Amino acid sequence: MNVIFTLGEKRKEKQWKYQRTMLRSLQISNMKKDVQRRFFAHEVQETVSQLYLQDFCLDVGIDAYLLGAEFARFGYYGESEFMVMQRCAGEIMAQIDQTVAQFSAWLNLDEPQADVYKEVATGYIYEWWRQGFDEGKKRYHLRLH
Repeated sequence: MNVIFTLGEKRKEKQWKYQRTMLRSLQISNMKKDVQRRFFAHEVQETVSQLYLQDFCLDVGIDAYLLGAEFARFGYYGESEFMVMQRCAGEIMAQIDQTVAQFSAWLNLDEPQADVYKEVATGYIYEWWRQGFDEGKKRYHLRLH
């Protein structure tokens, strides 16, 4: 008897394979240094909340990297980076809001402090989205997708 695959299963399988290959080019140590530099430069000792937030920031950075890599095909076919970023602006804003909400919940931030963390999170997520976009575009140019 033949095994029947649906189009959704094949698409998801292909997406997972692409994400695994993209993650091979990602250096987690660089991302950890970036998280430490952006979010925790003023902290001296490590606390439970800081360790949790570092892991959370790494997860969000990886998601942003993969999102940029996923949308890199549009850049390969001629769209500017700004136009491609507009295509996934909703997902990017959701990641930024989620990051600010986590920091607000764990650190009990007031409104001005939350605005500062929103700016930091915005820069962090856009940076890792851009790196994923550039790496994905490079893979498309080399026909490694």
